[in-house]
Amino acid sequence: MAHRFMNLDVVSALNQLQTESQEINTAFFDPPYNIGFRYSNLVDDNLPENEYHDLIGDTFEALKPILAADGSAFLVHYPEACARLLPIIESKGYRLQQWISWVYPSNIGMTKKRFTTAHRALLWFVHAECEQPKFNNKADPMPYKNPTDPRVQKQIAKGSKGVSPYDWWEINMVKAGSAEHKGWYNQIPYDLIKRMVLSTTDPNDVVLDGFAGSCSTWPVCNDHNRTAILVDLDPNSKKHFDDFMNGS
Repeated sequence: MAHRFMNLDVVSALNQLQTESQEINTAFFDPPYNIGFRYSNLVDDNLPENEYHDLIGDTFEALKPILAADGSAFLVHYPEACARLLPIIESKGYRLQQWISWVYPSNIGMTKKRFTTAHRALLWFVHAECEQPKFNNKADPMPYKNPTDPRVQKQIAKGSKGVSPYDWWEINMVKAGSAEHKGWYNQIPYDLIKRMVLSTTDPNDVVLDGFAGSCSTWPVCNDHNRTAILVDLDPNSKKHFDDFMNGS
């Protein structure tokens, strides 16, 4: 495995990968949410809506030539934003394979104005002409809820470790102070990345993370024999990549 970090904006990185004829099996995009969050001087998280939509559309357009015919592309965002972005991404030649809900009991964000937001959407896209992407529904199974049931025990005896996950994934957020937290903003949990990667790739496949941040995709790919291509405009992101590569 030759993991790689590209200190570029995502569209430039994808265009460079096109010139290298690099095939991507699964791509993951966790972009800035355009809500005015202060990441760094390099990231404008308060773009006019049309410019933000162009950013996401241009990203998927640049990915399309190098996404494998049976490959997958994932976007994580708030549901309202996904509803607006869905037709833009479809117009770039993609089909929505599934709308997945990432549910997290965060116990934060309470307000008197509306119900508490405690989930994000994870949109799974494939090429418009793809009938069935690469998919292994038991690659990261959910544990059995009734393991003492005789029928379930028979399945366990045959080597089954659980059932195919639902289209809602209850996975806790990465909290500051946890062993997993790398000090980066809005870090995506290992378990979420693992389910996405293992379900849509095989060993030795290539996984691209277009907004790498804390480089959380690296340990998943390294643990499960996939190659990670990590892209981020912020050079501080590369420090996390280097730490992983150096085993620190």
